[in-house]
Amino acid sequence: MKIYVSSTFEDLREHRAALDSALRRMGHDVIGMEHYVAEGTTPLERCLADVRSADVYVVVCAWRYGYVPPDPSANPHRRSITELEYETAIASGKSILAFLLDPTAPWPVSFLDAMSEAGGAEIMRFRSSLGGRHLAGIFRSPDNLASLAAPAVAVQGMNRHMAERALKQDRVSASMDPFVTGTDLTDTTLIGIRQMVAAAGITRTLVIDLGTGDTWWSTRLYLLATLLQSLTSVRQLVFAHPGGRFAGMASPAAVREGLCAEFPEIARFDTELRNGPGSQDTEREITRCVDLWNARMRGIEATTLKVGVRWQLVIRWLGERLITRCIVLDAESGLTTAQAQQIIESLVPDVPVEQPILPASGADAPADPVSQLMVVDRDAFALEVAREWIQTGLPRER
Repeated sequence: MKIYVSSTFEDLREHRAALDSALRRMGHDVIGMEHYVAEGTTPLERCLADVRSADVYVVVCAWRYGYVPPDPSANPHRRSITELEYETAIASGKSILAFLLDPTAPWPVSFLDAMSEAGGAEIMRFRSSLGGRHLAGIFRSPDNLASLAAPAVAVQGMNRHMAERALKQDRVSASMDPFVTGTDLTDTTLIGIRQMVAAAGITRTLVIDLGTGDTWWSTRLYLLATLLQSLTSVRQLVFAHPGGRFAGMASPAAVREGLCAEFPEIARFDTELRNGPGSQDTEREITRCVDLWNARMRGIEATTLKVGVRWQLVIRWLGERLITRCIVLDAESGLTTAQAQQIIESLVPDVPVEQPILPASGADAPADPVSQLMVVDRDAFALEVAREWIQTGLPRER
């Protein structure tokens, strides 16, 4: 990963060197003011551009506020370069790791802003802001800073690449709308079903948007679960509230079983479907299922059987088959060490994770929070974490 290290320089020279050495041993690309060479851009422009290009922003703060660029057009609020870098990291949505010098640690008087003409008001405000907005590490020495930052950056590496270890998932596409609530399973509907099955061949998690409760029919949820169980490798159906927020999760087999237990008519159809001459050919099996459905269920579905899928009904239908616990990440800092350990120690092999999405810089916050849902493969994740800890030579924290 590309790591940007931000701090004042003279007072933290040894700390920066220890941190740089530790991160480079882990294989990261470290960016800092000591690595710059003369070029056409001004130092501030180069610093802020590098913050935007970094994967993780690390800010280290002792008792000096730092140089304040005097240009009123570029710095109207008279912030130091360090704070301007920090504001740029926030605006760019970067993962931020903050480390503050322990107030009880001995420190040279010459490096205390409180003893200078400028006084200490700005550094106290900045330290308070960092400590209030982020779970800051408290360090006392260069080696102590490096030992705190290295595992924190390793966790950010896990978070950055978590999508690669997450089960690939998709939402039910618009092409499936006639299947979801249509009156009949027609040739047009069959095209949507075939496309869904083909796409789900490489998908292990499918997201069901519950909407207002009339987006899905119970009967079509049963059919979806049945087709997924029989014809695809999809392992989980994830139910989502508006805005992508996690509601619950269940396997296609669990959804099928729960709906059969709730609706006798569906249970009778399911028995006939299971006892029929199944086929290994996807096209034939889809056709067999749809033809049987149209022959046995079309009339009663349209008049008495279909029920809008509301969340409270899903809870009743699936009962203990439903997984309702989810790991919710922090929108700014992402995955923590404790949450990584929760994934590894989960009793279920597929762990739902919700990542709140921050609004873009300058945009008004949406009326409802927006989230991204992932389902992490516990065993693959644990293997990757173990590999990272071995590579960095760091002990696993308990």
